[in-house]
Amino acid sequence: MEEGKNAREILSRNPLFKGLQDFYINDLMERGELKTWPAGTQIISEGEAGDAVYFILMGRAKVTLYGEEGREIVLSILKEGDMFGELSIIDEQPRSANVEAVQKLECMVIGRKAFLEYLSTHHKVYMMFFAYLTGRLREATRKIGGLALLDVCGRIAHTLIGMSKKGRSSKEKVISVERVTHEELAAMIGSSREVVSRALKKLTLEGYIKMEKDRILLYMEE
Repeated sequence: MEEGKNAREILSRNPLFKGLQDFYINDLMERGELKTWPAGTQIISEGEAGDAVYFILMGRAKVTLYGEEGREIVLSILKEGDMFGELSIIDEQPRSANVEAVQKLECMVIGRKAFLEYLSTHHKVYMMFFAYLTGRLREATRKIGGLALLDVCGRIAHTLIGMSKKGRSSKEKVISVERVTHEELAAMIGSSREVVSRALKKLTLEGYIKMEKDRILLYMEE
């Protein structure tokens, strides 16, 4: 009972269920199954068929692509409450990226047919889902612009803002983001660990960010 209660609380953080009653989450859980993978496991591979959507209940995962020379590009870091694998559910195209467990990962896994049936019987979640996809498209546009137009320090700040909690107020002067490694941040902005380390030091010395044990604080200008 306690485990199910915890799973419902985590799933309630997902944008699909924002402001909705518990029965929407309860019905989803009845259609899925729990699966666990150790750190380092590749859950999804680019190019394979997509037949399920995954809701993270514990741990972290990274979404990646690989360049021609095997260089890893990190598209995003996923945590509890996030989901992945949803695009192939809609268009039935092969997976567009890889997903790897960064920590021990536990997910609620919903098969394609079950998830589409769920959406068809819950109009409110259906509308939330397409609003979520629109948000992802806007975020992708924002990232492309940031990577193309900004220097390394600007790209780091741009990425940290994107990682901040959705729905934050534009009036907030301090943004708090879960700390990632220098390697992860470098892969997210298309740079090297050494360059990112120097840029973070520069941003810290100039008072734009503060590195804490588990968080990075980004101070917004007036």
